[in-house]
Amino acid sequence: MINTRGFGRLAPVKLLGALGAFLCLTGVCPTQAQHADPIAPDSVVLAGEHVLPAVRVQAVPLSRFAVGSRVTSIDSATLAQYRSGTLTDVLAARTPLYIKNYGPGQLSSISFRGTSAQHTAVLWNGFNIGLPTLGQTDFSLLPVSGNARVEVQHGPASAAYGTAAIGGTVLLSSPVVWGAGPRASVQLDAGSFGLGAGSLEGSFSNQKIAVRTSATYREAQNDFPYYAREFRGLVRHRQQNAAIRQGSFAQDVTLRLGQASELMAAAWLTDANRQIQPAIGSSNNQAREHDQSRRLLAGYRHVASRHETDVRVAWFDDVLNYQQIGLVSNSRVQTTQLQADHTLNFAAKANFRLGIEAQHFAAQVDGYRGRKTENRYSGYALFRYDPRPEVRLTLNLRQAMVPNRRPPLAPTAGAEWNIYHIDNQLFTIKTSASRSYRAPTLNERYWPTGNPNILPEDGIGYEGGLRHEVSLTPQLALHSELTAYRQLVDNWVEWLSDPITGGSTPHNVRKVRAQGLEASTQAKWHPGAYALLARASYALTQSEKVRGYADDPNPMGQQLAYVPLHSAAFTTDHTWRGWQLTTSLTFTGERRTYSTATTLPSYVLLNATIGRTLHVAPTWSLTALAQGYNLTNRTYQNYEFRAMPPCWGLLSVRVAWH
Repeated sequence: MINTRGFGRLAPVKLLGALGAFLCLTGVCPTQAQHADPIAPDSVVLAGEHVLPAVRVQAVPLSRFAVGSRVTSIDSATLAQYRSGTLTDVLAARTPLYIKNYGPGQLSSISFRGTSAQHTAVLWNGFNIGLPTLGQTDFSLLPVSGNARVEVQHGPASAAYGTAAIGGTVLLSSPVVWGAGPRASVQLDAGSFGLGAGSLEGSFSNQKIAVRTSATYREAQNDFPYYAREFRGLVRHRQQNAAIRQGSFAQDVTLRLGQASELMAAAWLTDANRQIQPAIGSSNNQAREHDQSRRLLAGYRHVASRHETDVRVAWFDDVLNYQQIGLVSNSRVQTTQLQADHTLNFAAKANFRLGIEAQHFAAQVDGYRGRKTENRYSGYALFRYDPRPEVRLTLNLRQAMVPNRRPPLAPTAGAEWNIYHIDNQLFTIKTSASRSYRAPTLNERYWPTGNPNILPEDGIGYEGGLRHEVSLTPQLALHSELTAYRQLVDNWVEWLSDPITGGSTPHNVRKVRAQGLEASTQAKWHPGAYALLARASYALTQSEKVRGYADDPNPMGQQLAYVPLHSAAFTTDHTWRGWQLTTSLTFTGERRTYSTATTLPSYVLLNATIGRTLHVAPTWSLTALAQGYNLTNRTYQNYEFRAMPPCWGLLSVRVAWH
């Protein structure tokens, strides 16, 4: 059985989530909600009624400084299909990124453009949430419901996002929609292999305050059947020691102070108890892991026509406790972060942002010699200039400081040019060049004694591409993009065995070159009651070591482990008179394992969702969904010797009120 002690502490959190949703629905809500476009001015006059606030200047989003980069956005409508799931489910289905997954509910990490999981920055409302000890993020521990928007920026971007943004960046946020009124939804899920889940969401916003509350719960036995090749042939087994139990709670509050200022606060709590799925053919050592994160932040923003000031502070508490027969390992890291920046706006042509960031880590980890603390700082400058309506330029800089070492200056230059634009067609060329870095993790500095001479990793990347948008008819539009890139990562950290002590020590011994192509096209067709959104994407990724060390078991000139040369995805979303059908077809190419003698074969997965929404009353709706995964019942391994489930299904019922 799973250790549920961590979930005993989560029960009050669930109660608070339900209470928060109830209060935001029954509190100071107007009898008639005022709906406003979040991008449009807030000045609205209703006949015979009061006048809403005057025009409010919009803040400059950080994405405005990402000129020349490839960005994939996943909106709230798409995320709603995965409401009780995790970001692993969303990114695997909606992007061509390779997700290295040790099993359902197990460790899941991302590989961007041939780099490692440690080269991906994950930001929540602007703050890096990567685990300071390991330097990476487990996406299976991040529920979808805590965020309303997910953006994926491909390629290096350390100037804007800081450490680890070498391969790519995942941005999580919950932007406010002002004047939306009260809303609430409840969803229950039941699926194969003991899967049960539920979510509760409630929100309210007028022109002064916005409140959003969400809570989720998910558990599964994951006792699925799988086949293993033995001396007598393929033998059917039942997966053991793979059960999971997860819960989360998120709360966002934003308060307007007059026409130019905002106060905001947010909390995101996650708790997961899971059994660690053993490798095929190995003995069950009854390994278990308890992961718990508390993320709190507060901020103040003042926006005027020419100036914008933003100050934010965050506090994270990350716990990772692991145990198996004969071994216990506990880790706890508390992180305090401060960000402050000021933006100057020069009409509509230019924006200049100057900012600072400070981080303080306090770690109590079994394997370190006592409690460790560390301070890191960085300063950055972001500049956007549009000399003409069809030309956009950016120049961004960041300099970080870490103990005993200074990472390289990280600049980024980007450009976009609309080279051809008529009424229904637009061609844009784009290019960018970046230098990026990854500061050493706490484990690299202190586990078990660390390496005091470890250097920050240093990446240089270039990319260029073409974007094409065309409206063939008023009902049909196409959007296509092609990107070519090349990147070098120097001082790549690798843990090497010490022949004297038998332990491992990190060293800067590798230099890796990654290059490739990314192509995508999207079609929107809306002839009437029927609507279709279809997307196809393909990635060619060559990633190999160009410098190593003596007796390196991974020779130069070979594709890095767990980096598929080819990957592709094709998804469709159909809607018609309350019906919806979603299909997802993904291809993952052959991957070399850490043993140069073996490779994992390629595989294709087909998933689909069908459902219908009934409006049972003017303000009430009922949605029923049936979801199927691995519909072709494919036997495959995402990670060597880790079994994956055969065809399985999920039923969901959602009740919404607005």
